[in-house]
Order: sequence, then structure tokens, then C-alpha cells
Amino acid sequence: MKKIRLYIISGLVGVLTFTSCEDFLEADPKGVYTEENYFTNDQSVVDAVTGLYGMLIVEDYVAFGDYAWDICSDDMYRAGDHAEKEAIETFTFDAGNAQLKAGWSWKYEMISRANNILNHVPEMTTISEDIKNRSLGETYFFRAFAYWWLYLPYGEVPIISEEDARNANYNKPKASLDEVLGQIESDLLEAVEYLPETSSAGRINRGTAYAYLTQLYMHWSCIEGHEDLVDKAIDAGTHVTENSTYRLSDNYQDNFRQVTDALPEMLLYVTSSSSWRNTSTIYYFSPRSLGGWNFFHPLPGLFEAFGDDPRRAMTMWAAGDKLQVGPDLIDYDPNSSETGYHFNKYTTFTSDGLLNFDLLIPLMRSSDVYLLVAEAKIRRSGAGAGDAEINAVRARVGLPPLVNAGPDELIKERRLELAGENRRHFDLVRWDKIGWVDLVALYADPKASYTADQGRKNFQRPRNYYFPLPQEEIDKSDGVLVQNSNY
Repeated sequence: MKKIRLYIISGLVGVLTFTSCEDFLEADPKGVYTEENYFTNDQSVVDAVTGLYGMLIVEDYVAFGDYAWDICSDDMYRAGDHAEKEAIETFTFDAGNAQLKAGWSWKYEMISRANNILNHVPEMTTISEDIKNRSLGETYFFRAFAYWWLYLPYGEVPIISEEDARNANYNKPKASLDEVLGQIESDLLEAVEYLPETSSAGRINRGTAYAYLTQLYMHWSCIEGHEDLVDKAIDAGTHVTENSTYRLSDNYQDNFRQVTDALPEMLLYVTSSSSWRNTSTIYYFSPRSLGGWNFFHPLPGLFEAFGDDPRRAMTMWAAGDKLQVGPDLIDYDPNSSETGYHFNKYTTFTSDGLLNFDLLIPLMRSSDVYLLVAEAKIRRSGAGAGDAEINAVRARVGLPPLVNAGPDELIKERRLELAGENRRHFDLVRWDKIGWVDLVALYADPKASYTADQGRKNFQRPRNYYFPLPQEEIDKSDGVLVQNSNY
């Protein structure tokens, strides 16, 4: 038996092992990389940062796991065959629920990789200034991105810094909400300084960082004592809304299709390709009868909310819709869904009738920022203050302008523009904090649940503003990590 091992350590890649069943020979490692000898040139840094981008297709993180938080909302039924999701959707989970731990380690893996880069690249003198700056900007952004997707479900979480990584200090207590949000803000502000205004297809740019700053400030401003952060949200957001580099795409549906290499509106997205890489997101949203895994079915209340809005047909299939499947134009079968609907933003078909993986999966679009700025202006100055931003989004799909739009109109606009893009539940949570919605009553409404779940959706305020930390992580911490309050 012969065995050859190639080690790439320090969170860079993994272990590759080849074996044969003859004699056994343990060969000397030929490719040994450590933190001290890996970062040597432009390519090594680019490769390390590419590892951050690569995590966007991890199934338990961006590609599927985080979409599962939105099954709590009034837009979506879990469907599928993952039994642990029922308790998430009905707020009957305990801290041992598998969904709670699925993405935790991947987010800290992204933070670990980012810390590794930040511990070596700033002092490098053997790389070009452009690569160095861009890579630092991307690294700060992705560390903020990981903390953002820890904050949204869990609230208070441990912060692992570059210094902690140097000292192997990983068993840390939770940071406060302000400390977590402050860390995200600090990283995004660093990203703004380093990132270029424009970028090649697939890479983030300064607009991406400003977009996430806008989102951060809007959520943070809903926490008591931080209401004035709506002004910072407006300031950050206008770097997107008033810059033609990040203008809205001419065609709404282009944002979900592989139409061009550089859609201005797509500030962060996953590029999927049938030929070299794909994301499981497409499988999860697509009908089982057409090659998918049949999760995440839209609820009838969302269909009703659309009315005659043209975005409905570009967001979800319903009875009477036609699907182009290979050479055939077929009727959508509402019986293929438990609710009678499917999201179609992530589903098209090849000329052979197979699932098409040549799609774009949006994680942040400029239209999201337009509506966040509109929301901030309404909160600061009242109804009508955000009309310009709301109407820019509506005009793109041929809808008439609104006049004196207030909270209700803004809430509906975000629901329809971003349906199926993993915004609704966490939007509703922050609006409940400021009294824009009554989430206890909204989630108790039969329209907010699938038929079998009606009367079982037990949202409690403030308990369910955040989910419990994974019990497994608390157990491993030896008492250092304390469970969230109310659990």
C-alpha cells in the first residue's frame, strides 16, 4: 500500500490522500505550507481570498442553511424532508435543533480564514499594492459578512480577532449586541477604504461594503438608544443610490439569470455554472418533478400580496403559468408544491430540459439599498420622504409612482421586490422592535403559515428576536459561552 499526503494547513485547504493496496510507504510530505511560508506573492494572497469567496457555495452556510431562517416568515413554507425545520418554522425548537448549529462553524471558519489573511498580508512587501489593497478590502468585508450572519439569528456571539487567532484564544464569551455590531461596522468601514469602486465580474467592490453598512445601520437603529443611526444609513446608502456604477438593472429578471458578466445592480452574488461550479440553492428551490429537491414553497398570502404586480411572474410560479422546459412549453403544476406555488428566481432549464445552473444567485442588490434608504428617510422625516427611492424601484418594472408612501407601503415594497431573497423574517423582527408591525399578531394570522402549521406558529416577543446558541457549542466551551436569555 502506498500513501502520499499533501498537507495544506492553517485553514487554507485540507488533506488529499491517495492509497493503493500493495506495500505501505509513508512518503515525506512534498507540499507543506504553514502560515509562515504560504503568503509570499500576489498569487498566494489571491488564492487565500478566493477561499473566502468559495464559501458562498457551502450548503450549510449561504447556499441553503441561511435561507432556512426565512421559513419563519409569512412568505414561505419549509417543505422538503428536513425534519428539524418544522420546529424552526413554528418557534418550537430547543437549543439542540440541528438547524441552529448547521452554519455556526462555517461562519467561524470564514472568520478564521479572514484572520489568517489579516495576520500576514498587511506587512507583506512582496506583493503589488493593487492586489494588497483589494485583498484586504475583500477580507475585511467577508469577516463582516460572517459576523452579520451570526448576528441575525443569534444576536450576541463571540468575537474572534486577529490577536485571538495569533494566541489561539478561541474559547471566548459572547460579546454584547453593540460590540458585535460595532465589529461589523469597523470591518465594513475598513473594506470601504480598501475596495475599488468598480470590480471585475464576481468580485465585490466599494458599493458592496456601503450596501452592507446601510443594512447594518438600519437593523442597529431598531435597537433602543440607536435610533439616530438612520442618518448613517442614509449617508452610506446614497453612495449606492447616487452612483450610476451601481444603478438598477434595466430588466428586473436579469438579476437572477446569467445574462451578462457585469450587472450593475448585483453588489454580491454567487456565480453558478453547469460547466465548473454550482450551488445547491438551485436544487433546493426547484420542483422535484423537474429535477429539484422541492423546498421553500411560497405561501398563498405572498401570492395575494402581489396582486397584478409584474414582479409576481418573475418571482413565483402559480396555476396558469407556462414553463419553458427544454423545447417544450408546459403548464406549471400547482400540485407539485404543497402550497400551490414555487419560487422561480433560481430555476430555469437547459435546451435538454435539465435544471440550468448557469444562473446568478443574488445576495445583495442595489434595489435593496434603495428601499433601505427610503425606509431611513421615512423614519427620519415621515411619509413621502422616501418616495424617490421607492418609485425608482417601481418604475423599473413599469409600476406607477406612490405618493406620500409611509411604513405600510415601504414594508410591502420590500416584501415584493425581495421575495425569496432571505430578507422577510429578519426585516419583520426589526420592524417589530420599533412598532411598525405586530409580529406576534402577524405570525398568529392563518395566512402566515402553511395549513398544517396554522395555530402552531408561536412567536414570542422578545424571546424570538434571536434564536438560541447551539447547545453543542455551549457544551464545548466549558461554561465560557452562556445561552441567550429567554432560553
